[in-house]
Order: sequence, then structure tokens, then C-alpha cells
Amino acid sequence: MGDAPIGVAITPDGTRVYVACLASNAVSVIDTATNTTTDTIPVGILPILLTVAPDGAHVYVTNVGDSTVSVIDTAANTVTATIGVSASHV
Repeated sequence: MGDAPIGVAITPDGTRVYVACLASNAVSVIDTATNTTTDTIPVGILPILLTVAPDGAHVYVTNVGDSTVSVIDTAANTVTATIGVSASHV
């Protein structure tokens, strides 16, 4: 698994766990049947939080270091989009 795990999300079917790894700028994929890391997916800088879509098809990762959200396709375990976001101040 990557360095400094911080955020965790589980697929709806419970077969995989996605872990945001802060220091390695990656998301680790854990197979729950074998309790082993099966993949490491590079994402943006300083990934913190993540969530799995209700259908399990995508994982969304917030990257606070570069103000982006990485969209991971769970079938291929690859980033299919990077969305820029910014904070608005009131």
C-alpha cells in the first residue's frame, strides 16, 4: 500500500477497498477476499477523501494539493478524468 493512508471507501458489493495515500499521491486498491493490494492508481497531489458511486462504477478522490478531483473507473482502475475545483469565499 502507498505511504500515509488517510481516506477509505468500500465498493457497494464489498469486494474492494480504495485507500487514499497522502504521501504517495495515489490510491491503493485492496481485494477484500484476499486482503492484498491489487493495484495502485496515481492521482492528484495530496489525496485526502474519496467516495464510491452508488453503482460502484467510479471512485471520486479529492486532491487538496492541486485543487482537483480524480475520477477513477473501477473496472479498469484508471483515472478517466481530472476535474479542477476551487473554493469560493463569501
